[in-house]
Amino acid sequence: MIECLRILLPLALALSCSVPGQAKKDKAEAQPAFDPKQLVWPLPPDKPRIRFLEAYNNNFDIEPRKKKSWVDKMVGNEDPNKMEIFEKPAGVATDSKGRILIASLQNSMVYIIDKDQKRITRIRGDRGIMLRNPLGLAVDAQDNFFVSDPPQHMVLKFDKEGHLLATLGGGEGLRNPTYMAIDGIRRRLFVVDSHLHQVLVYNLDSLELLHKVGKRGSKNGEFNFPVGISVDHKGNFAVTDTGSCSVQIFSPDFQFVRRFGRQGVRPGEFVRPKGVAFDNEGHIYVVDAAFNNFQIFNDKGQVLMFVGSFGNGPGAFNLPNGIFIDSSDRVYVSDQLNGRIQVFQFLGGD
Repeated sequence: MIECLRILLPLALALSCSVPGQAKKDKAEAQPAFDPKQLVWPLPPDKPRIRFLEAYNNNFDIEPRKKKSWVDKMVGNEDPNKMEIFEKPAGVATDSKGRILIASLQNSMVYIIDKDQKRITRIRGDRGIMLRNPLGLAVDAQDNFFVSDPPQHMVLKFDKEGHLLATLGGGEGLRNPTYMAIDGIRRRLFVVDSHLHQVLVYNLDSLELLHKVGKRGSKNGEFNFPVGISVDHKGNFAVTDTGSCSVQIFSPDFQFVRRFGRQGVRPGEFVRPKGVAFDNEGHIYVVDAAFNNFQIFNDKGQVLMFVGSFGNGPGAFNLPNGIFIDSSDRVYVSDQLNGRIQVFQFLGGD
């Protein structure tokens, strides 16, 4: 288990000034450039549990720049290279090929990033249905992916190439679908609807509605504007309830298990909890958009540590929202107002 609460962003900037006649000495004593991949939480001498890996901000982080041909130069054509920032990313997930899927609220599309091929596929819609404000993402074992689109009151199912296969909602059954999760073993698709104050559970194959969890209220098992959801390997699922500043845990048979968190500014408390995820050891990660961090809890709901603070450097956030943890315990966090996805590695616990 993770064992530390002490967390600070370990960034140190060395400031120096030149002195006449000492240029060579200053150059020899210059500090090496800071490597973001050396960012770990917690700080030494404690054992590191989380390491920063990388961030994706725009198309040039993946796709190579194009050369302007001599014909373009002669006729005065514009530069073929145009920076495309992943504006207001929300849902994030990966598929079996390691591709990263990002739902961009502002750009009204889903980006599929293929690092190996240095290629980005852009999904704007299909069969006459265009994405408006895609928010949640979930990917099944066949790499079909589901996208929630709150303004259209709809969840859309695409195949791995981006062809539309089916829809849920669209005027009936869904009002404001947000984040989603998949239980591949039990063939379930979980959809959080923040305006219905419920979690809707569908058969993953037929998309038949199986169950509804919760209603509006303040009691255990009830919700007040829920947003995030995640399922662990046992079938338990966690739901962030933004209105009550808490996280609720349910069993595979939809029974309430426990609630943790409350409104406040201390570790273990929340102001705007959003995305939630489980790692392979059963720790629970909760993103808080107001704190600009994610907190990590054990399976009993006890806070262990937090990662992040306000800013735009590596490991800092500006309105984080979604979170996803893959099978290798890589942690993907959508950093909305910085227009990027940040990736971390959980290094394991005792």
